[in-house]
Amino acid sequence: MAQRDFYDRLGDLLKDRLNSDEDPFEAWKPNDAKTRSAGGRRTRTPPQKPKTEEERIPVPPELNEAFLTLGLLPGVSAKTCKAAWKRLIKVNHPDRFADREDEAGVATAKSIRITEAYRRIARWYETGKLE
Repeated sequence: MAQRDFYDRLGDLLKDRLNSDEDPFEAWKPNDAKTRSAGGRRTRTPPQKPKTEEERIPVPPELNEAFLTLGLLPGVSAKTCKAAWKRLIKVNHPDRFADREDEAGVATAKSIRITEAYRRIARWYETGKLE
């Protein structure tokens, strides 16, 4: 019987709210995005870091293929190139395919191509020369 009273009361509250001209959701603000709750404690939410597009510099057209081999847009920083090289080498390193010789051969060829592309880019950033 108590459950029925609960739903009747809830219906009365909704009727009162919906019959008025005020927005029923105006007063309800569950999260103002300035604090967060975890483990019964409220803490301040750090502001989001703005996403900025990395500045690119003009590069010789001969290096475009090397940048594409690393999966990057031509002209990104040397630091970004090194991070992409490390990520790709981890995925394509031949030691990961030691038990499967056919895939190890393909991985070896890929890792050589990735490393050569990175070396060309790094050499250009250090010396300004392609070879």
